[in-house]
Amino acid sequence: MQVDLNSALRKLIFALICALAVGSYLAAISRHFLALTLAAQSDQRSLERAAKVETESAEWRWELGRYLLFVAQDQKAAVTRLEQAVALNSHVAPYWLDLAAGYEVSGDTRRQRQALESAVQADPTAPNVAWQAANFYVVDNDVVRALPLLRVVMKYDPEQLNSALKLCWRITRNVTVMLREAVPAEPSPYFTFLALLTAQGENEAAEVVWNRLVNLGQSFPVSDAFPYFDYLVQKHETGAAVQVWEELMGRSGPLQSYNQAGNLVVDGGLEKDFLNGGFDWRYSVTNAVQLSVDNSEFHGGSQALRMAFQGAAVSDVGFFEYVPVLPNTDYRFSVYTKAEDIESASGPRLEVLDAYSGQPYVLTDDSLGTTAWRQQSADFRTRSDTSLLVVKVSRVPSDPLIKGKFWIDDVSLVQL
Repeated sequence: MQVDLNSALRKLIFALICALAVGSYLAAISRHFLALTLAAQSDQRSLERAAKVETESAEWRWELGRYLLFVAQDQKAAVTRLEQAVALNSHVAPYWLDLAAGYEVSGDTRRQRQALESAVQADPTAPNVAWQAANFYVVDNDVVRALPLLRVVMKYDPEQLNSALKLCWRITRNVTVMLREAVPAEPSPYFTFLALLTAQGENEAAEVVWNRLVNLGQSFPVSDAFPYFDYLVQKHETGAAVQVWEELMGRSGPLQSYNQAGNLVVDGGLEKDFLNGGFDWRYSVTNAVQLSVDNSEFHGGSQALRMAFQGAAVSDVGFFEYVPVLPNTDYRFSVYTKAEDIESASGPRLEVLDAYSGQPYVLTDDSLGTTAWRQQSADFRTRSDTSLLVVKVSRVPSDPLIKGKFWIDDVSLVQL
């Protein structure tokens, strides 16, 4: 729309309107600056003056209400100011939270609940709002109202995830209810829940969580499942550990390539990246032995594992693999080894033993001096109580000092 400013009167009126608008804007800016200056002093008198300077501002009434509530501890005056703040602006969750705190001090549970509900409505995805509201409902024994709020906390505040899960578990002790009402359908909270349950020895509940996690159909790093896998191994739940491993392989094409037909040792050729978990090779770093992959010296494939002993006495080089087996069953173990300048009265060996009882099944000859690649093998039969073996590099006896290099390759365990 065009304004005709040809006449002097119209020009004057337009100039006056502009002057009034600018004046009003400058006055508002001045009031706000003055209120900010006063509020920055953070004392009751200055906050009261700031509220008077900007009479339509909810912020200064909120700041004054907080001061009265938490510093001056004048609950009645604080509630009055906080009620004024939410009346001026009902869309700011912190205003409602502090008002709820004021009602809590006065013992007005009904209004506290209303204020918390208003805070949630003002910001339904704020984890701090949901956390305070959820705790109120927990104290009020209203689990139904608390669980959805705890879901918000778990979804939007990773740092509070564990605390929220612990609270949920304490008030429900029901995995099904938690997974349906509170725990977000995402791998991260499920794994945290698994850790909580396994720490408390809740085997059945942990199994439910794991099965639901698999059924989510969402991707996650294989290593995230290793703590649960290790828990099952520690509990002598070999069958359950096998099931977890099979489910992991079913979800991962690259993991399937670790298996070799007929060989129970995962990645027996030592050609893959060591996962350091599950049924793959595990390793630990020590100063006494340097472990490395050697692609210039190998028996089969394109690489082997090299161990460089630094001179100290060492019994366990920290390289092993769990292998599930059947009881009362015949097996053949085989490995290729090579040595270079090993100086010791006791060289490195390959050992196969029961993972739980420590019952030895195979102990190869030790390697001393320098040897070419050679195969060492042994047949054995598992006992009636054996379900899991450990294949490891060790020294027996372990006391003598040792220097030199040792390679292993093409490790296999086959059922006869």
